[in-house]
This record gives sequence, structure tokens and C-alpha cells, in this order.
Amino acid sequence: MIRSTLRRRGDAPGPTLLTGAARTTVALAVGAALLSGPAAAQEPLTLGDAADAALATHPSVLAAGARVDGAEAARRGARAALLPSVVGTSGLARYAEPMVVAPLHGFDPTNPPDFDRTLIQSQLGMEWTLLDFGARRARVRGAEAAEEGLGLRHDATVQELLEAVAGAYTGVLAARDMRDAALRQTEALASELDRAQQRLREGTAARVEVLRAEAALLDARAQMATAEARAGLAERTLARLMGADPAELVGRALADVAPREAAGEGATAWDAGSADRSAADATMTDPRVEAARRSVQAARARVSQERAGRLPTLKGSAGLLNFGSGAGDYVTEWQAGLRVSWPLFTGGARSAAIARAEADLRVAEEDLRQAELGVAASLDGADAALAEATARARALQASVTQWEEVARIETLSLETGAGVQQDFLRAEAALFQARAGYARARYDQILARVGRARAQGILDRGWMDARLETR
Repeated sequence: MIRSTLRRRGDAPGPTLLTGAARTTVALAVGAALLSGPAAAQEPLTLGDAADAALATHPSVLAAGARVDGAEAARRGARAALLPSVVGTSGLARYAEPMVVAPLHGFDPTNPPDFDRTLIQSQLGMEWTLLDFGARRARVRGAEAAEEGLGLRHDATVQELLEAVAGAYTGVLAARDMRDAALRQTEALASELDRAQQRLREGTAARVEVLRAEAALLDARAQMATAEARAGLAERTLARLMGADPAELVGRALADVAPREAAGEGATAWDAGSADRSAADATMTDPRVEAARRSVQAARARVSQERAGRLPTLKGSAGLLNFGSGAGDYVTEWQAGLRVSWPLFTGGARSAAIARAEADLRVAEEDLRQAELGVAASLDGADAALAEATARARALQASVTQWEEVARIETLSLETGAGVQQDFLRAEAALFQARAGYARARYDQILARVGRARAQGILDRGWMDARLETR
């Protein structure tokens, strides 16, 4: 996924990837570049552009990346415990009475020790845990699993954002198509009102025909207002996901999006490969499930770490000590030693910590099962949504064609005086409903495909470019 790819690229020779605040600054700059400039007002916005802007600026992705950076630092800190620690100290003290400058290792009356009121003591010491029965290794394994889990959750956040952007983008397209359908209906009914008024003036039509046409036109204008409001809301939703000013999307052209056709085939590339991943496959690759597995690994490592706390810890130490006074008299010595620490009685604290870690492990295991069930259910729902949206799109596409022909015939019948106005009005209303339904179904179909890829755990920018075609 996105995060994993970045990490693999970072391991290879080449430019160093930015982290922390520097990466956030670059991301914001990338997002601003995608949303500004002379081309932004001229070129249609594409789904890929919208996705790139959202990935560069949306706080959910940036926060997920920061969490991974924090987990990486925690993992480095845990690994540092495997190495010896070296500490240097120095101090100066002034006493009311003279004190011995250096420790006494014997007493020679002919060579008395030095005394001074100002003492200077320095130490360079090293300590190394030689044996802790796997406590540090368990801590490292837990930190590594936590880092990998947060990286996978970053991938899941990216997928969720891409799905949200696809939903908002297709929502704008569908709302604009509904607005266009409402506009076409309004124009057709306005023409019918003019015709009815002309026939009324000529005395060849009753007043009720004008009233009926006026009522239908008012209904169409109300539908037009609703479509305008929905289009505006969809544009603002998309703009906020992209981190842009909503005013920048008002009136800006959006490139249409459709399933990419397989080369030389009537089926789409999606349809040709829709069976390549089952629910079992999805639970093996979905970042949410993989993140839950890492949580189980981290919980197991925590249990091992707490159990190791019941056993003794062996540490080795060595150091250089320097003693002196304000008048000099510096003496340097060395020391080395071993120290064993064994918690013989903790009042039940150690047992409680182990029990807590074991309970957390059980929680993590059940969360993993819940994640697997959730992915399977999501995939089932996505399959059903895709089948339903595809069937609706095909049926409504044929319905639009049929009602366009009916409306055309009714219009000609009215113009020749052989038609009935009510039939024409019913045809126009049905045509609007078919066009609006087809717009929703067509983009629901695309969104269902995106949702299925999300449920499979394979949704990323590469999938969008490979499976969706910009028109």
C-alpha cells in the first residue's frame, strides 16, 4: 500500500525521505500546487488530481503518518536498550570543613591523604544488561509490531480517504447530471407552456392546458433548485476533502470517470478480474486485518516481557573515576562489577501486570477475529452493491433511451395537434426520473467498484489509474 511503498523506497539508495514537520510542509505545498495556478482554472479536475490533493493535505493521513514516525522512534528506543549505556558526570562541592580529596584504600602515617574544602569529582561509567531472560527482546518485538501495525493503519486510512474522495467526486458528477436533467426538463416544459399559451390565444386550447403546463413547470423549477443545492453541497464536500477553498470548485469542470474497458473485450477490466480475490484472500491482505495481527503480536510480546520480570536481571558495570580539589591533586581510578536484581516480593504487582498483559492479548485476538469478520461482511456488501448498481445502470440506461423516444413522439404529436398534453407531461416527468436515476446508478456503480477494492484491501492510486478511465 501507500505507506509500505514509501518505506521500501526509503530503504533503497537515493534521496532521503522527509519526516515530521518537513514532510507535512512539503505535503501542504504539493496540495496547494495541485489546487492553484493558471491551469487550475482551465483544465478539468480529474479524480486522480482530487485524490492526490487529498492525500497531500488531509489531516487523517498526515496524522497517521505522524503516528508511524512516533512508533518508529519508540522502536529505536526499545532497540537502544540492547546496547550498553555510557554516562559521564562531573560535580564540584564546597564544604565547611576540609574533606578527603580521594577515597582511602589504606592508611600510611608517613603519607597522609590530601584534604580540601573544594572537591571536584568526575565519572565516566558504563552499564550493560547482560541477562534479563528475554525482557528487552520482547520489548523490541512489541515495538516493531506496533510500528508495522501503525504503518498498516496508515494504509487503511489512505484507502478510506480514497474511497471518500471517489464518493465525493462521483457525487459532484451525479449532482451535476441531475441538474442538467432538471434544466432540460425545465426547458421542455417552458416550451410547452409557450405552445399552450399560443393555442389559448388562438382559441384552440382550453385554459386548463395552460394551468397544467404552468404547474408542471413550477414543479420542474423546484426540482432544479433541489439539484442546484445538491450540486453545491457535493462541490463543498469534495473541496474540503481536497483541502481547497470550496469557491475554487464552483463552476470548475470535472472530467468524467468510467470503468476502463479491457483491451479487445466487451467486458470491463474490473469485470474480467473481479473474481481474483475471495473473502479469504481479502482477510490475508486487508491492512485493517494485518494491523490487527500486528496488535496480537505486540500483545504476545508484552506478555513475554511481563513474565520475564519474575526472573533475575544481571547487569555489568565499569567506569573511570577522577577525584581532585581546587588545588589540583587529581587521582584517577577504575572500577568494574556485576549486579543481580531479583524481585522476590512485589505484593502481587508483578502477577497483576502479567494478568493485565494476558487480558490485553485476549482482547487483541478477538479484535483480529472481529476485523476478519468485518472484512468478509464488507466484501459481501460490496459485491451486492456492485451487482445492484450494475443492474440499475443497465436498466435505467435503456429506460432513458425509451423515454427519450416517447417524449420525442409526444412532442411531435402536440406540434401536429394529434397529441394529448397530459401524455407529454407524463413522458417528460418519467424522462427526468430516468435520467436522474441513471446518473445516480452509473456513479453508484463506480463507487461500488471502489468500495469492493477497499473491502479487498487493494485500493490505492495505482488501482484507480488501472481500473478507472478519465474521459
